[in-house]
Amino acid sequence: MSILYQISATALQWQKAFGSKILVLVLVSSLTACSSLPSFGLFGGGSVTYNAPSWCVPFRLKRVLRQVARRYGNVTVHSTYRTWWHNRKVGGASKSMHRRCKAVDFSVSKNMSAAYRYVARHRSVGGHKRYRSGHIHIDTGAKRTW
Repeated sequence: MSILYQISATALQWQKAFGSKILVLVLVSSLTACSSLPSFGLFGGGSVTYNAPSWCVPFRLKRVLRQVARRYGNVTVHSTYRTWWHNRKVGGASKSMHRRCKAVDFSVSKNMSAAYRYVARHRSVGGHKRYRSGHIHIDTGAKRTW
């Protein structure tokens, strides 16, 4: 069953139950990859939870996080934007992509190894690294690891 069919079927059910305003909310939250809105588990998989600011995360990284959540379970985002002071405090690189809010560090509730392999091959991901802490780093820079 295609995702578009699932979105349409769910939207029609919600419209009948709650009216057209809910229909708009379901469609917008489903199609914009705005991960800061809850998915309510409508399309299977897990959810994306931010423990860091989500307002500045690029669309393409939000989309990757949602795809990871659908495949590997709940995603928890631990780091997005960092001030210069916080970046220095945590030992970040001086030209860290986090300083420009073009990077995300996250963990997955299930199968971290498979999730890392997935993001390492994903075309929307530039830099990637799996840390000993279990967090995965992805960013929008050039394809690389360190």
